[in-house]
Amino acid sequence: MGDPARHVVLVGLMGVGKSTVGRRLAKELQRPFADVDEQVELRAGRTIPALFADEGEEAFRALEASVLADLLASSAPLVLAGGGGVVTIQANRAALAAAEAYVVWLRASPEFLAGRTDPTHRPLLAGDAAGTLARLAEERAPLYEAAADVAVDVEPFHIDVDKPKRALARHIAGLLARTAATP
Repeated sequence: MGDPARHVVLVGLMGVGKSTVGRRLAKELQRPFADVDEQVELRAGRTIPALFADEGEEAFRALEASVLADLLASSAPLVLAGGGGVVTIQANRAALAAAEAYVVWLRASPEFLAGRTDPTHRPLLAGDAAGTLARLAEERAPLYEAAADVAVDVEPFHIDVDKPKRALARHIAGLLARTAATP
């Protein structure tokens, strides 16, 4: 399924399901999965909230860019869950394009996401989570759109679907298969 030589990278705001859907998509495509945020924590030797507290967002973004570049350099095609802000850095957008990764924007409303996110694990959401998500959605939407090959609205998959993450993964795998079949 999908172009066997291309990485698949899921992007979108925090709480949209990049990690969960990514793991399921990797199984569908029979590929390894990597979560950029998890890899950042492993490399930093601490959690992202601790990294933000100790060194700030700029240090986090630099480490995130390094991790993303290393993952995209893998010769084995991967399914990657990009961090929510991975598209905010021009070098990351350029790396995604240079790697010819198939970028999927998982899209959802800030209201939907606010009910699904835990601010204690999301430093950018401290305080007014709903307001912050609305601001981030507005700021980042053009960046996600520019980086993505396709956008998938996740909210419909959470209505009357028994296993929404599995359904999303299968939907994305189908999109990849159609893309690979198109000359």
